[in-house]
Amino acid sequence: MKNLPMIITIVVSIISAQGTVAQDELAENDKWEFIDYAYEMQEYTEIEIVELPMAIQNAAAKDYVELRIHKAYISKDNSYKIILKSKENYTKIVFANANGEWIKPDDKS
Repeated sequence: MKNLPMIITIVVSIISAQGTVAQDELAENDKWEFIDYAYEMQEYTEIEIVELPMAIQNAAAKDYVELRIHKAYISKDNSYKIILKSKENYTKIVFANANGEWIKPDDKS
């Protein structure tokens, strides 16, 4: 009976230690996601929507009828990153070249 408080203390210590480890892992994951996001933002520079080539604006209006251009970005190689949004706040990110052709983010052509 004298060992009961000692057993309870040990069990509580073990449970507390596991919670601390889980919080550390979450903090590390958040840190890496922030770094990836910061890198993405450095690669593209935000521009005004009116600065988008007409070919891209026409392609977005034709191919994404329910979505509107919310933000636009340009990269050093003159590819564009366009954030589209619907009235229900559905967001889609697409990439295009200056001719209004849709490209994949890892496509170098």
